[in-house]
Amino acid sequence: MKIIFLTAIFSCFVWADVYYYEYDKKVTLNKLKEQRIMGDNVVEYYQNIQGQKIGVTREIIAKCTKKEYCKDIFEKYSLKNVENLTPTIYLIKLDDGNDVFELSQKLYKEEDITIAHPNFVKERKYR
Repeated sequence: MKIIFLTAIFSCFVWADVYYYEYDKKVTLNKLKEQRIMGDNVVEYYQNIQGQKIGVTREIIAKCTKKEYCKDIFEKYSLKNVENLTPTIYLIKLDDGNDVFELSQKLYKEEDITIAHPNFVKERKYR
């Protein structure tokens, strides 16, 4: 019985189309029905293959090799709400028309972008 259950869980992750890249590895996620509103952001929850719950906002963190290269890439994808966090790291706030995972995958594949993944919400743990 355990084998059937584990096979069913694993197959959900194999066929999941929600993923992002972390350290050049594809990380697949399974969407949960849970959502939460935090200020202006809606946080949607996903589960990774290790069973960890991950909160995702409608924002992308992107790091470019050089500042001037990113402007062209952001224009290519019609991204208007872009905030500089450092000279080469950006916070991109998405409107309702863009899928955060799909866009982060496209940005990651751009030659001049070294990091592009959704902005994750980390749960605070008190000691």
